[in-house]
Amino acid sequence: MAMEGHKGSIDQSNNLNGQQHIVITGATSGIGKQLAKDYVNAGHIVYAVGRDKSELAKLDTLGAVPIELDLMDRDAVKTAFAKLERVDLAICCAGMCTYMDMPDFNSDTFMQVMNVNLGTLAHAIDGLLPKLIESKGRLVGLGSASAFVPFARAEAYGASKSAIHYLLKTLQISLKPHGVVVSLVIPGFVDTPMTEQNDFPMPFLQTPKQASQAIRAGIADGDEIIEFPKRLTVPLKTLGALPDLVWQKVGEKLSRND
Repeated sequence: MAMEGHKGSIDQSNNLNGQQHIVITGATSGIGKQLAKDYVNAGHIVYAVGRDKSELAKLDTLGAVPIELDLMDRDAVKTAFAKLERVDLAICCAGMCTYMDMPDFNSDTFMQVMNVNLGTLAHAIDGLLPKLIESKGRLVGLGSASAFVPFARAEAYGASKSAIHYLLKTLQISLKPHGVVVSLVIPGFVDTPMTEQNDFPMPFLQTPKQASQAIRAGIADGDEIIEFPKRLTVPLKTLGALPDLVWQKVGEKLSRND
């Protein structure tokens, strides 16, 4: 089935046509929630994974298949995903952001962010990969434009997203022989409950609908890197390639909360 508002199929590179079986983690909030709604509206079978019972119930009424699941629990994740008949597309959106104000480096906070952002992705991949290999499907994970340039206060969040970038780019190579395509999504600022805590300017802020459209279009086109908006991601990548002193000064200005 062609994606709503786009000429392509969900994954043209893998010749996946018609109704798709799609797993979306982090489906009860932000980008994941919008993706779940949009793919349901496009006629696909969506397994909405999350812990918020009330939001899962709402997605259930819309036609999604709710899966209440703690992604931190590896055994529970593997058990739940093993029960799925088929998975053509998996989009891993679960994540969190907690800032740290130096010199208070809290290792508990750091590890919590790393475990939620990177650990849950690892567990999801562990549970979903056998299904994706079977279907020759696509794995999609959310990175962040913050991985391009270090920002003060975002030590934990940025580190987790940088690790996700490395992980997914590596999987693009190692899973190719197994028929699984991997896409890394690199969003800028998106207006979600997670970014409501931000007390600094967020240039080119996107809505969840805009984010969903960009991600779905990138998946439909078979893109391995899906980044948006380019007005933000391109300058940040350019800054990241400049000498340390330059991006450090810019990072200080962008991270300043006064």
